Formats: sequence, C-alpha cells, structure tokens
Amino acid sequence: MENKEKEIGSLILHIEPAALRSIIGSGRLLELADTVARQAAAQISAQLVEHVAAAAFKADGLKSGVSANVSYVFDEGDGGFGTKPPPPKFGVARLDQSVQTALRQLAAPEVQG
Repeated sequence: MENKEKEIGSLILHIEPAALRSIIGSGRLLELADTVARQAAAQISAQLVEHVAAAAFKADGLKSGVSANVSYVFDEGDGGFGTKPPPPKFGVARLDQSVQTALRQLAAPEVQG
C-alpha cells in the first residue's frame, strides 16, 4: 500500500544564536520552549481563522492558501518572552450556522455543483 501523505504546510522557528546562548545561560530554555509552543498555537489558530474569514468575502479568497506569521521577543520590562503581534485576546467560538456554511463552501468549492 502506498503512503499517501501530503505536506500541507511548514513551520520554521529560528532563534538568534546570541539570544539562544543568553537564554540557555540564564536557565530559561524550558520557559522559552513552553512560551514558544503555547503562543505559536494561539497565533496560528487566530491568524488562520482570520484569513479564512476574510477570504470568505473574495471570489478567489483561498486561491493562494493562508499563512500565519509571528515573531518572538524578550521583554526586559516584564522579564518574559512574548510575541509580535501580541497573543490574541480571544478564543475561537462556535460560529453562526450561516457563516459556517459559507466558510465550508469557500473552503471546498469542488464539492459544490
């Protein structure tokens, strides 16, 4: 049986060498790893939903796919790690049925008709 896996996207994280040495030296590597994982998940979820919702208003809205971008920063004032843009302040909630239907039709136009 053939393996039919298809790559659907990629995620690359690059941490500047000097920053990584500093983080390791200060004993904060596990904190960084936890923060990066948590905040990346929140950013990716929020940005994908935002892009798909915006695409719903355009005829070829999803033609080029979607992307999510985030940068990590060390906030010396707070003494912690953060993201640019800041983490989303909302969660993904149940959408109204008519909006769900429109988004599904946009995402799978080959199923229509």
